[in-house]
Amino acid sequence: MDREQLLGLLDIAIEREKEAYNFYSEVAKTFKDRGLVTIFTELADEEKGHRNLLESFKQNPEKHFQMEAPEKDYHLAEQTELPPLSTSMKPADAFALAMKKEQQAAEFYQDLAKRTSSDDVKELCLNLASMELKHKQKIENAYVDVAYVESF
Repeated sequence: MDREQLLGLLDIAIEREKEAYNFYSEVAKTFKDRGLVTIFTELADEEKGHRNLLESFKQNPEKHFQMEAPEKDYHLAEQTELPPLSTSMKPADAFALAMKKEQQAAEFYQDLAKRTSSDDVKELCLNLASMELKHKQKIENAYVDVAYVESF
């Protein structure tokens, strides 16, 4: 694969991680509930970690970069409407928005993988998609806890 292509793809991925970090950080600031603040702050920190991983990979592209796909995908994000971002959103809507954003990010990388003829680019894109799907899975689990509260 052409080094310039690789660096360009990594720049896109790094920028998307920065956007996700900013999104989760801003959402965390909208909640008064400490538990929700903690969850969204942790998500922001994970996005920052992803960005750092990608930046280190950019510095040393020969280093192997492998992300495992999540164990189970319940496809909740695909079945949930994308709510608008607002400072008064309910916790379930915040999780729905977050999981939709992770789904869209995974689909972006999966689409790039389908469009390339380079095996190296395809592998990188699929690893990036797996990284996003793991986040989606984590958020879907939190969404289930908030959106489908059992009442006795």
